[in-house]
Amino acid sequence: MGMKVTLNEAQRIQAAAGKFTGIDLPVRTSYLLARTVIEVSQALEAFQGERMKQAKKYCELDEQGNPKMEPMPGAPGMQTFVFKSEKAKESFVTAVATLGEEPIELKLREPLSLEAFQNPNSDDKTVLPWDLLGGLMPILAEIEG
Repeated sequence: MGMKVTLNEAQRIQAAAGKFTGIDLPVRTSYLLARTVIEVSQALEAFQGERMKQAKKYCELDEQGNPKMEPMPGAPGMQTFVFKSEKAKESFVTAVATLGEEPIELKLREPLSLEAFQNPNSDDKTVLPWDLLGGLMPILAEIEG
């Protein structure tokens, strides 16, 4: 079964699937999530490579030729790029946003059912809050629909 999602959706899927680490899911559900994460990670690796190319184009570079970073105001521990100008920043944001809408094809081996996550009457007794499932909705909605 194949389905298309954008790179932006793929990032949300990856982040949501990561929230399930350490949660005891039924083995089949856990396996299908892991397979999906592997596929999404491969697509996002290429996306991050292109994002870094754009950063090198629009940011100030350090001695090693990498984009300079600085602490992000109001977000301790987070960093942001140092852009050459405000126009360069706008160009970077536009380029990355456009790339984020690029579709990718996921080759899901098996359908992923919501029942494995939420049915309190199932044998596995796995009941998860919707905020954990939110990022997975692009693949769940397609499979369920």
